[in-house]
Amino acid sequence: MEAPSNARPIAILAGYMALAATLTVSCVRTVRKGVAQRTTAGTGRQLLGFTVFSLLAVLSLATTWYHMFRFFEWSYAAWKARRLLRPGNSAKLYVGLWLRETSLFKQAWASTFETPARAWWSLQIFGFCANWSVMLAVQAKKRKIPHMWAFMLLGQVVAISFASNLFFLAVLAHDVVAPAALPEEAAKPKARLSDSDDSNDDDDDVDDDSSEPAKEARPKQALTPAMAPFWYQIVLGLTVGCAVSVPDKFGTPTFLPIVLAPHLLAFTPLLINRILRREVPAPLLNQPSWYLRVANLAALLAVGTSKVQAEGGDWELILSTLHEHPAVSSVGWDVICCWGSYAAWQLLGEE
Repeated sequence: MEAPSNARPIAILAGYMALAATLTVSCVRTVRKGVAQRTTAGTGRQLLGFTVFSLLAVLSLATTWYHMFRFFEWSYAAWKARRLLRPGNSAKLYVGLWLRETSLFKQAWASTFETPARAWWSLQIFGFCANWSVMLAVQAKKRKIPHMWAFMLLGQVVAISFASNLFFLAVLAHDVVAPAALPEEAAKPKARLSDSDDSNDDDDDVDDDSSEPAKEARPKQALTPAMAPFWYQIVLGLTVGCAVSVPDKFGTPTFLPIVLAPHLLAFTPLLINRILRREVPAPLLNQPSWYLRVANLAALLAVGTSKVQAEGGDWELILSTLHEHPAVSSVGWDVICCWGSYAAWQLLGEE
């Protein structure tokens, strides 16, 4: 019987790395094109922002992926120990066999939620991703930044903090576009009489007086400007709700689907933009307030902290967990870089 081929798992890993590199290049090009097409001179604050977020992007990529490669090393060593390879074969690399028998995505996320202290770190990344997804959608409308989906996909593939810093650079590189007005036919009532009717007013006086008033055109009610801000809040609520339930689903068949749900919901605000692109002017698509975004993170922190305390843990345990496992370290440093990057954006960024 022919042995299973290792080509497919190796191709998947190579494709993953190629996708990460391609998305990074695409996002950097978006930033560079924005700088080249910018019509206004950058202020001192913007120039400082370019420097700060460029450095933060490099820092976040280096820290998160240093630990990610350590996770690959740990996963391979754990697999080799389970396989009980003979000492004579221990020096050989069995990358294809390892990848074929290991689900890295599931293994990584299972490792980050294995204990409440680990989950304390992991929960926060869902909160940052949810808040950022709304920021992406709003800035895509206001500044007409192309290919915003590439930034979100890069965040899912590489790190939220790394992609967020590239996004901040893209926002600084693009001017705010003059908001488009509501469609003319929706903003103005249709004229009751045409020019040809005006010329025949004298002949139609009796008919006009007796006829019913013409009905004015009504704008669509399904997607009105007043409803637009609530869509983003609904998405945030769903994402946070899914994230909060992840620790309780650990070890059950629904664990992986619940973990995947926030990843998919992160693209929803950009889809909402597509649906509302004509009915709602850009200025009305404001992102939720800073207080609401902080409240989302605070809710996740409260849930994570309560679970740690319920197990008898404390702050010292949470800190020691950061370097307990390479997968936790990768997510944990992504969270730390997010806190630093979003704090810098609050000081140097533009809404």
